[in-house]
This record gives sequence, structure tokens and C-alpha cells, in this order.
Amino acid sequence: MKTEGKISPVARLKYANGDLIIKEGDFGLSIYEIISGKVGIFVDSSGTEIQVATLGPGMIIGEMSFLAGTSSPRSASARALENCTLEAWHPNMLTTAYKQMPTILRLITGNSLKSLVRVNEMVSGFSLKKIRAEAEHVQGSSDPWASKRKFYRKEIDKECVYRPVNSPKNLKLFGRINDISRGGLQMVAKTSNSLDYSHVPGDEFFISAQFKERQKVNMTAKIIKLQKGEKSGTISMGMTFTHMTHEDQKRLGFFLMP
Repeated sequence: MKTEGKISPVARLKYANGDLIIKEGDFGLSIYEIISGKVGIFVDSSGTEIQVATLGPGMIIGEMSFLAGTSSPRSASARALENCTLEAWHPNMLTTAYKQMPTILRLITGNSLKSLVRVNEMVSGFSLKKIRAEAEHVQGSSDPWASKRKFYRKEIDKECVYRPVNSPKNLKLFGRINDISRGGLQMVAKTSNSLDYSHVPGDEFFISAQFKERQKVNMTAKIIKLQKGEKSGTISMGMTFTHMTHEDQKRLGFFLMP
């Protein structure tokens, strides 16, 4: 779409896998068209991020506030599921054309918007119930702490590559995952990694590991517990997942199956 007159030109924006495009609850006016890549739509439900849709090229995000005709906060978050290119439009570009629509078409658009919001709320509720059911179902274990865990954990010994979320994409730090679940993982890394880059509770990292042949899983997780590793010169990090695409969740789920 081209702009005319005094309206600012369209901006083309690039996002890397995992980047946040729109944050739920923030105020924003821009509307985005996906030019390339995939974008996930997420809503927060009682502190749990639930993915409700996956959008691709040619689809629009951020239009809810414009169609509702209000300056209400964003109703959902949008995050890049892979490297993406988007066009950002200012609502002024569309206001005149929208007001010139026949009244009946604007009424249909408004009702469709309300229905979509209700469906998203239903999907979020069902997804949250499923997550809670999984958390309550703990598989038997001789570990006396197993009953306090949210998810079944699988002991492994897999090399992984990781980096701080705000670091250059070509940075590669190496670690080993000792165990993993749907909710998080335990990773061991060299102490020297923490000398150059912060490794303290609350720090967030991109992590990539191959659990099965040709099945790489990409994750974002933050440190919740840090201690010295069993081997000299290592640190052990207990981490909880903060983001994972639907496809990566499925790959991890298959890997965790007994």
C-alpha cells in the first residue's frame, strides 16, 4: 500500500526469530502486514503465555484497535517465529477509506471482531486448562522431590549452543543439557562463559539443541537457580522456558515421550 500527501511512508521492519513485535497491554497505533516469515499471536492467561494463532505472508496484525475505533491496549502479543519482514502502516493511511465503507459493512466488521475476541478467549482458556492438567500429572519416580515438580523431567546429556538474548546472532557459547522437561531444563557450562557474559538468575538466553536426528529445538529460557557444577570450572543453571514456538514444543514433546 502506498502513502500519499502528508502521511508518513510505510516502514519496512525486520525481526529475528523470537523477537517481540507487539506486546499485550501496550498502547500502539501501527498496523503491520507480514511480508515474509511467520508470526505467532500470544495472549497472557494467569501469567502463562498461550499461542492462539500462527500467521504468514499477506496477513495483518495489530488491526484490532483500529477496527474497534478505540485507543485501547493491545489485546495480544505478536512474536516472530522465524526471521520476518513486516510493513508498518499508520492508521491515518486507512481511516478515510474505512469511514467511506457502507454502514452495513462496518457493522459486519465490528461484529466479526467481537466474535474473534471471544474465540481467542475460549482457546486461551482451553489451552491453560491443558497446561494445568499436564502440571498435575507427574509420572512416578523414586526422586523424593518428584511430586513437587510441574513436569516430568528426562535425564539426558546433550550438547547445546546458547547466547544471551541481546547478544549478536553469531555468538556461540557451549553447554550441556543434563535434564529437560516441558517447563525448563538444567544446563552445565564452563565458568569462563560467565566471565565474559552475565550468568545470574533472571538472565535470559536463546538455546539450540538437537535431541533427535535432524530435529533441532530452539528455546528461550531464563536462569532461576545457579550453583557450582559437579566438575571443577563449571556452573549448573536451572532454567525455565520463556518462549518456544508451537513446532519446537511438538518436537520436545515427542522427545520426552517414554
